[in-house]
Amino acid sequence: MPILLIRHGESEGNASGVIQGRLDVGLTALGRQQAGQTAEALAYAEPPIEGVVSSVLQRARMTADIIAERLGIPVELDEDLVEYDHGELSGLTRQQIGERFPHLSQSGIAVTRDGTWPSIPGEEGRDVLFARAQRALERLQADGRNVAVVTHGGFINAACHAVLGLDYVNKPQGFRSGNAGVSEIRLDRQGRPILHRHNDACHLKIRTQPLEA
Repeated sequence: MPILLIRHGESEGNASGVIQGRLDVGLTALGRQQAGQTAEALAYAEPPIEGVVSSVLQRARMTADIIAERLGIPVELDEDLVEYDHGELSGLTRQQIGERFPHLSQSGIAVTRDGTWPSIPGEEGRDVLFARAQRALERLQADGRNVAVVTHGGFINAACHAVLGLDYVNKPQGFRSGNAGVSEIRLDRQGRPILHRHNDACHLKIRTQPLEA
């Protein structure tokens, strides 16, 4: 019962270098190409993919539509799969973050220069994301199908922490995903989820650098 967590293809926000969060943008031409290459790889997956589940945000839905069309199965939408809401950082470049929020790193990640994790005005809250990642994984595991889940980098990061029992709320970094990267969750013989692989991009002919959202 593999659960394949797939980050969407390159989006317009990725290409312009902004923090996206809930910003609802589509795919670039490269992103559509990445989605097509992912779809072709999934067409030969063993065991076969039985379902395609997607975040409701456009960049994920467009990726899922390309995959689902190749596999000949419909897309199912799940609001729990949406990206982390970065609040007032959404839509800003790294330079703009540095100018408007000088106490934050210019890396585009919500970490201060001394390494602590402050609150961002309007953000969702890492505890909230972690809870919905756990909730979504529990539903997917209970469903029992082999599914391709098209989602976002922040969600995949939280899901990997949940599977491995790591502290996401206080130490949320560690599992960055590139566009169209595939992470796989399986169950061991005792029925416990394990992280089988992370950010596998071997199916891509052209890759982009990992970004957060």
